[in-house]
Amino acid sequence: MALRAAPRASAGTRPVELTRLTLVDFRSYASAELTPEPGLTVVAAPNGTGKTNLLEAIHVAITGRSHRAAVDADLVRHGAGFGRVRVEVGGGTAAGGATIELVLPGLEPEPGIRKRLTVNGVPRRSSTVADTARAVLFRPEEMLLLVGSPSDRRRFLDGILAQRDRRAARDLVEVARVLAQRNALLRAIRAEEAPIDSLGFWDEQLALVGARVMRARLEVVRELGARIGPLHDAVAAPGERGASVHLAYVDGLKEAWTDRADPAEGLPSDEELAAAYRRRITDVRQREAWNGMSLVGPQRDDLRAELGGRDVAAHASRGQQRTIILAMKLAETDLLGADGPRPIVLLDDVFSELDPERSARLSTLLADRGQVIVTTADPSTLDAARRERAAVWRIVNGQLVRET
Repeated sequence: MALRAAPRASAGTRPVELTRLTLVDFRSYASAELTPEPGLTVVAAPNGTGKTNLLEAIHVAITGRSHRAAVDADLVRHGAGFGRVRVEVGGGTAAGGATIELVLPGLEPEPGIRKRLTVNGVPRRSSTVADTARAVLFRPEEMLLLVGSPSDRRRFLDGILAQRDRRAARDLVEVARVLAQRNALLRAIRAEEAPIDSLGFWDEQLALVGARVMRARLEVVRELGARIGPLHDAVAAPGERGASVHLAYVDGLKEAWTDRADPAEGLPSDEELAAAYRRRITDVRQREAWNGMSLVGPQRDDLRAELGGRDVAAHASRGQQRTIILAMKLAETDLLGADGPRPIVLLDDVFSELDPERSARLSTLLADRGQVIVTTADPSTLDAARRERAAVWRIVNGQLVRET
């Protein structure tokens, strides 16, 4: 079957480029500075020298989230009172340039030091930074996205939501707060320290906020699904092309939402989902009281990928799984660029996980998607032609040095 053309980034994409990254006491770096190219920049160094820390710094400053740190203090160099990440960008709505700065207190912060995020010196919430810059991070761990924990797939969807929709970003924070409060009350009910009818307020909050989060996720899944087919074929080996790839949102509403329609025909309203949540919460109330935890909500949902009508996690080969995951990440890149600044693409040693053919095809696809920063322990894993046109940086004794 003929190879379908992979969609390029949206014509409405606003190019945004990272022009300078400055680190002070972040992770392994006492100080460091990186000035990447508008196209491809490669950071080549042995494992354990801090390559991943660079990409983590960019990602956490732009998105407010670290994929590795349990607490913010983990991001600060050991023994330092605070760490600082400064990301300077140009293009897009920041045509004259913008500076995003994140200050993080260490385990023993200096007096007056607290977590602070600013854009051009003005304090901002992390959910608003997406108006200035966006980022997509490819990690080796994501090559197991479809067979790993459902929490990984929820995190994938929520990471997209948090950058493209301020309301959804607030709802994700709020639903976590509601669940924490509700679970505490359920534990008290299990210990006979509170009556079961005291759940009423938190039941309603979970129904309302959970419905909004679920609808936002459904919209993301639908938009990813609309993009994934051509991207899959663009990455896939010739014999894998033309297969039907489908993404499905797996919710826990069950018989409480029996009149659901195909998402391709239209998304449910917040009110329809909230009503289904109320019915489902009523159905499981006694079980929740017995278990002392919430058994209903977006924290229980999942994302399933199907290839030719079969669940990828159970039936696809490892190579097929990786192709679909790469297509999902490319679709994420295009989706984020469709209604905001074109994302800066961060590749953390991903090419070492791919065969040479998939690596070359991914390189070609990314070349159409703006600025890409790649880390690798072995530059030979990069497509040679692209490496010749890339800026290459090394890490020498904890310092970033550009090759001449």
